[in-house]
Amino acid sequence: MRRLLLILTASITAFAAFAQSVGLVLSGGGAKGIAHIGVIQALEDNDIPIDYVAGTSMGAIVGGLYASGFTPEEMLELLLSKDFADWSTGVINENLVYYFDKKPPTPSMVKLNLVQDDSVKVKVDLLPSSLINPLPMNFAFLELFAPFTAQCGGNFDRLFVPYRCVASDVFNKRKVVLGSGGLGEAIRASMSFPIVFKPQYINGYPIFDGGIYDNFPVDVMRTTFAPEFVLGVDVSSGSSKIDMNSLVDQVETMIIQDENVEIPDSVGIKMVLNLSEFGLLDFPKARSIYKIGYDRTIAVMDSIKARVQRRMPRRSRMLAREVFKSRTPKVIFDSVSVSGAKTPRQNEFLKNLFIRSNHDTLNIEQSKIAYYRAITSGKLKDFVPHAEYKSSDNMFTLGLDAKVRDNTSIGVGGWLTSSTNSMMFMSLNYNTLSYHSFDGSLNGWVGQSYYAALMQARVAFNFNRPTELQLQAVTSKQKFYESDMLFYNDELPTFIINYDNFVRLNFGVAIGRKSKLSVGVGYGYLRDRFYQSNVVDFSDVSQDEASYKLWQARAVFERSSLNHDMYPTSGSFLRLTAIGVTGKSVYAPAEPAMAQSGYRTDETWIQGELQWDKYLNIHKYFSLGFRVDAVASTRKLAGNYTAMLVQSPAFMPTPATRNYFNPAFRSDSYIAGGVVPIWKIMDNLQFRSEFYAFIPSRQILEGADHAPYRGKWFDHVSYMGEASIIYNFNFASLSIYGNYLSYPARNCNFGISFGLLFNAPRFLR
Repeated sequence: MRRLLLILTASITAFAAFAQSVGLVLSGGGAKGIAHIGVIQALEDNDIPIDYVAGTSMGAIVGGLYASGFTPEEMLELLLSKDFADWSTGVINENLVYYFDKKPPTPSMVKLNLVQDDSVKVKVDLLPSSLINPLPMNFAFLELFAPFTAQCGGNFDRLFVPYRCVASDVFNKRKVVLGSGGLGEAIRASMSFPIVFKPQYINGYPIFDGGIYDNFPVDVMRTTFAPEFVLGVDVSSGSSKIDMNSLVDQVETMIIQDENVEIPDSVGIKMVLNLSEFGLLDFPKARSIYKIGYDRTIAVMDSIKARVQRRMPRRSRMLAREVFKSRTPKVIFDSVSVSGAKTPRQNEFLKNLFIRSNHDTLNIEQSKIAYYRAITSGKLKDFVPHAEYKSSDNMFTLGLDAKVRDNTSIGVGGWLTSSTNSMMFMSLNYNTLSYHSFDGSLNGWVGQSYYAALMQARVAFNFNRPTELQLQAVTSKQKFYESDMLFYNDELPTFIINYDNFVRLNFGVAIGRKSKLSVGVGYGYLRDRFYQSNVVDFSDVSQDEASYKLWQARAVFERSSLNHDMYPTSGSFLRLTAIGVTGKSVYAPAEPAMAQSGYRTDETWIQGELQWDKYLNIHKYFSLGFRVDAVASTRKLAGNYTAMLVQSPAFMPTPATRNYFNPAFRSDSYIAGGVVPIWKIMDNLQFRSEFYAFIPSRQILEGADHAPYRGKWFDHVSYMGEASIIYNFNFASLSIYGNYLSYPARNCNFGISFGLLFNAPRFLR
């Protein structure tokens, strides 16, 4: 069968050599270039041959995929896939994140790298080298194009369709025509739009988007392949409105050349597609753009057929594709090398992530898992993989060029809200990359109702099963007000002040790629100040005080694949916590008349917690989330109702509810849960609704002289609901919300928040 395919392909090729040849030229234009796929589909549907293809930028991507044997259907499917959406926008797929190495989220919105240059002067590296994180795209292009580079031996004339793409050498102020080398590198260079993407380095020079010097490479087609008929498709012309609020549109206007290249009638036909209603990044509208390209080509098909007498029947084209694909080698790596890191030791460490298994070879999926583990920690600025094919044994060598971030950085961020919970955040971080990597940080929160400092140090050991040793020291102060106000009112008295001070030593171990188990011991000094009632003369009454000196043993299992730390729409999260506590507590009432109600107590209890979140993608524009929280504790009731309630776990499922002190949603043992319907209006914009119920196992109630007692089993239910419109920026989130809580009666709150809300760790949670 294979021999028959080869004979038929040779016959087709021989026939083509004596027939009229057709060259297809595809312009750049961002997402508007998806129309090129519709053009190709229309040509194939009408048996018009495509013998050569040349393109720039998006035209280079479509042309390169077609030259690699992709059908129009396969190309459109790729551009509509989540994978393409992720790597074209720099998003790291959470399913590929190595959870053990993922840093805990903080409120940091801006990261300033402190760079030490050759003159030993420290400078601040504030701006990123590109708007789009290059790391996901690096591996995607290897995966897509490495097999075809190997098949053609680095000669683009030997692809399914001979191919050229155009890029720009801005250093020498000239265009570069790429027809050999790595196919992925060539296409990546042609589409490296300045500021948006990092440039590709070819022969030591940074190479950018081809549209800077030649956005419609008709002359490249004519001088390189000299086809008898040229069909040019220009998607960049037209009266596109420039959005001066868009950095991408501004840069495009300044640098992309609008040369208005014509194709003489004696040479071929130029098709100009009016796509002015679409922007450079309108990839979600791919089907609409595709249809315009298809319909426009069908409209001029009679003219094309009149000029091109030769036909390529569908069956013949399919046969040629099958033969081409049958010759494409499978990517299997039998050796790995890493270069470019700051030290040879770092190169060896990164290499070890790829070769730590007992297998002699790596397939593409195994390599992807190792690659994403290497970048999960955030310590690499860039990590560029290259595949070199060895025809002698049909194997590949994987080479990786690493760029390691500087060790020291400063993080700045916070949470600005119309409630009383605004805060600023700053962190100083020191991170190393090695077999025994060290991560140290000093974090501080300063706000209207929250103050905290966190010092932590972590040493990660690159054993067969990755492990870590972590030390945490935390001091925090949380104020709760009588009620949540829309704006800060410094005349409103403080109702409760909670101090949480502790040190904890943790030992952690990775459980697969998505899970982590940690065990630890700690000592905490906790202190609470509060009024027994908010109906008092605050100027004349002091606060009662409860303090705790506690030892703790703790075990936590976590598993996560959520796509966002604050407002997820897909993935799942599971945390199981077991805590054993022993120590002493002291309660001291402020009023001398109540001195007899003070106490000193030995404390010993066991506490278990469960948090489970799951988000299902019901539709492209709709997700449905579920949440279950449960706490079970053997803790005995304290001698004072408020002292007991302040230290009881609270159910606060949304950022807006974290600064409420609501007795109806606190208990030492409870089960809570709810549903989270989400309408994904557009990229990064969602309408989120959340509905929860809270059921304490036995509600803590207040008796005579503020003594606590327990209610009946599961006889009380509290409710809360929240609706919000959320826009997730790359660095923060903006939320406009309104919520309702069943206690106290008619408890409605509205507000607006911006930033990131992640507090310091708590001792008893």
